[in-house]
Amino acid sequence: MFRWPETFASKQEFEQARKQFVELYRQCLGEMPERVELNPKVLVTEQQDGYRRDLAEYTVEKDEPPVRAYVCIPDQIKPGSPSIVCLHQHGGQFALGKSQQVGRIGSPHQQQAHDLAKRGYVTIAADSRCFEERMKYWDGDTIYGMSMLIKGATLAGRFIWDIQREIDYFVTRPEVNKDLLGIIGHSMGSMQATILLPLEPRIKVAVASQGAKLYKGMLERGDGFPQVYILPGFYKFADLDALLACFAPKPLLLTGREQDNVSRIEDQRVIEPRLQAIWDLCGAGANFKYIREPGGHQFSPPQRQVAYDWFDQHLKA
Repeated sequence: MFRWPETFASKQEFEQARKQFVELYRQCLGEMPERVELNPKVLVTEQQDGYRRDLAEYTVEKDEPPVRAYVCIPDQIKPGSPSIVCLHQHGGQFALGKSQQVGRIGSPHQQQAHDLAKRGYVTIAADSRCFEERMKYWDGDTIYGMSMLIKGATLAGRFIWDIQREIDYFVTRPEVNKDLLGIIGHSMGSMQATILLPLEPRIKVAVASQGAKLYKGMLERGDGFPQVYILPGFYKFADLDALLACFAPKPLLLTGREQDNVSRIEDQRVIEPRLQAIWDLCGAGANFKYIREPGGHQFSPPQRQVAYDWFDQHLKA
């Protein structure tokens, strides 16, 4: 029975384990939808300070309403400019999704699509299932997540599917450089990035803010399980850090805070050396970074600055 090792003796051993892991991981996601045509449309275009913001829609799944997303295009865009997928948080705020990412509503700490467009990146932000225009049930995502399980699917699998369809649409845009594609997410957005990375080779650089967790720690503490991390059978062969490890040797930045009640410091301290050892083994130690500061569950201005600089370093160099 395969079990993801906590340490690897060689890069070859890591590569072999990653291949086995991905095959087993796909099975944990359950049944996936059939691919349908995107049928994309731009519905509204608005000029913002320093960039144009398109409201677009595209189809992700048969019998599901089209998904709407904001695409932000800098005014001074250069040919081949890098592009970033921006994933929103959870926070129990089911009325907030893509609109918070572009700064229309909500917290200024959660407007990465706006901030990065101002820095010259083409960005996209869409609603996750159960959020903003995709709200399903009164309780947010719990009933919907359970409905996926009894149908032989998972909400995690649908999150991955939706982000891949979002990327499918994004790379059709003439402004987008599909070879310089990054992703950023905080909290649930970080967790969504984590579950996506082993299965999405188009992502070249990633930032995951305060979503790093371990099943082992959650079970020992009696934590609640986020819907995005409900992966039936996964813990039989790995813990959640293996998902992030699969991104090696590409550039990955993780952010943590010492009093965070979501990504707990105990888990962070286990995850960091495990991942650093894998990037070192791949000969790309500088491509992994874990920054940490005091405070609770928030994507602070200093951490966002480091995140944006990370993209500048690895997508604009």
